Amino acid sequence: MRNRTVRNVLASLAIVMAAAASAAAQTPDAPAQPIKATVDQLAWIAGAWKGTLNDRTIEQTWSAPLGGSMLAMYRSVRDNKVTLYELLAFEPEGDGVALRIKHFTPGPGLVSQEAKDEAANHVLVKLDGKTAVFQGGARVTFSSPDPSTLTITVERQRDGKTVATEFKYKRATP
Repeated sequence: MRNRTVRNVLASLAIVMAAAASAAAQTPDAPAQPIKATVDQLAWIAGAWKGTLNDRTIEQTWSAPLGGSMLAMYRSVRDNKVTLYELLAFEPEGDGVALRIKHFTPGPGLVSQEAKDEAANHVLVKLDGKTAVFQGGARVTFSSPDPSTLTITVERQRDGKTVATEFKYKRATP
């Protein structure tokens, strides 16, 4: 009887630990393993995109893959004034892909919000059709359910809670 009770407790503990590990793997700050991929597999993101985020107009334009990389610019405009610029890049890293982001304050000097030699760095941890998930200080998910729509979801931890911001874009016409 005692052995059966010990086995039941151990089995229950194993189930709880597995559930906790699974939940931890789904949080934006949990470490994730980079996957093997190439920048060319992200070509579906290339193009000019435009949308709104609250009271801002947002734009993001991605180049096609070339030289093993893709480059983008992001611009946020509120009340017809630029509030933020970003430079984004998909680059090879080991056998996978990294997303690097650098933020700039508009105006004289185009001052970087990160230190001179720093950027927000994320690694590709999941690629499934037209969904790409990058993990770094935040989780950044690119998804495109159809050729005219791109959603970028950024998940961060704030006060112990996951906070998601969705950047919803439509393909801009040239």
